[in-house]
Amino acid sequence: MIIQNFNELISAVKTKEESERRKIILELLETGINSVLPCNIIPTNVKLKNKKLIIQNFQFDLSKITNIYVVGAGKASGAMAEEIEKILQPFITSGLVNVPYSTKREYNTQIIQLNEASHPIPSESGVIGAKKIIQILNQTKATDLVIVLLSGGGSALLPLPADEIDLKYLQQLNNQLIKSGATIQEINTVRKHCSQIKGGQLIKFAYPAEVITLILSDVIGNPLDSIASGPTVPDPTTYKQAIKILKHYHLWEKVNESIKRHLQNGIKGIIPETPKPNDKIFRKTYTFIIGDIKSACNSIKKTADHRGFFSKIYSYNLVGEARLIGKEFLKYAKNLRFKDSLVSEKPIILIAGGETTVTVKGKGVGGRCQEMGLAIISEFQNLENYVFAALGTDGIDGFTNAAGVIIDKYSTYLMNQKSLNPQRFLDNNDSYNFFKNLGDSLIFTGPTGTNVNDLMLIGIF
Repeated sequence: MIIQNFNELISAVKTKEESERRKIILELLETGINSVLPCNIIPTNVKLKNKKLIIQNFQFDLSKITNIYVVGAGKASGAMAEEIEKILQPFITSGLVNVPYSTKREYNTQIIQLNEASHPIPSESGVIGAKKIIQILNQTKATDLVIVLLSGGGSALLPLPADEIDLKYLQQLNNQLIKSGATIQEINTVRKHCSQIKGGQLIKFAYPAEVITLILSDVIGNPLDSIASGPTVPDPTTYKQAIKILKHYHLWEKVNESIKRHLQNGIKGIIPETPKPNDKIFRKTYTFIIGDIKSACNSIKKTADHRGFFSKIYSYNLVGEARLIGKEFLKYAKNLRFKDSLVSEKPIILIAGGETTVTVKGKGVGGRCQEMGLAIISEFQNLENYVFAALGTDGIDGFTNAAGVIIDKYSTYLMNQKSLNPQRFLDNNDSYNFFKNLGDSLIFTGPTGTNVNDLMLIGIF
């Protein structure tokens, strides 16, 4: 089981019916995560046949390749490296990927080194790994092939600050951006322009070798330049945009002077812009999305349909403030049953994927999924047959050890019994401690080995 406390969550409630409802929702979440695990998606997307590397509809002739190097970073990169090595082990010369702390032991690679680093705030270990990757890429020739493995979390896990920016100032910047309410695209625009390798710059070190990038996407809409800050693709963003974003979120006056100076030098042309689409370094690069939130949502829908539910994809692209999006999602679910007579005859599974934001104003602890649940929990006092669940597919929701939450009417019973005031916790952005005190709702998975945004379900039974 991916959900470590599966049995505890389904046995926490009073009745057999309540337990069965929770069981169904948790099983569907597991289905979604399983569908985007590298051990399941890489073998279907990457094959080796008679020295031909086949990726989706493309073929690469390995008989013409001298060396293959594998590099990368992300929450799923360890699992991706393990699967790629299973397929290509006789052909791989060397490699290194940066993986989250405490996950290296989960994967078995013989050739590709796994270097542990921190997320979401970059660490010195991440910088060391990035420099080792540069050393590997610097030895490549035109007849070599580089395979880059990227997934969500790759931006923080593969840090190499611009020369004049100290890592501690980059750490401060990341922390400020994460708490500002900025979108991941905005955050990565700033990150790209404070780095030596993000925003297409990694390719400079691999050129003129051939480069294949395999991506497990955690960004809405799969914009290649935003996933892991796009180290291997052209960057359409600019230094000017990076400064505009910092000013928009009132961070410009808070960042270190070295960051300001670097970005201003970029606008002046003293420092070159990130490489753009017409740059020759991209002539031998190929990029493939092998999994995303749409894949996970569709797998849940297929399973729900097979089990006799009326299922509907609410959205693959949920964005916005978590507390507001949660209310809109629940409102839609409540209206759904009355819109179509066919819907009223079956139990309903409403499915959503996306990545909301939390603008942190309080001093509490929590994450997007937990805050979404906290914002709507009071409404479940009058919803007899409803279950809501949301989790981060990477197993980490915010700065907590929980993946997400599951709530139903029984959760409100406990809330009232323990005199917990959800609004007070919400005002303090303290969703984690609310649900920890509640005792029946937090979902724990640990690192899942994948990362494709958040999954949200509402079941009406």
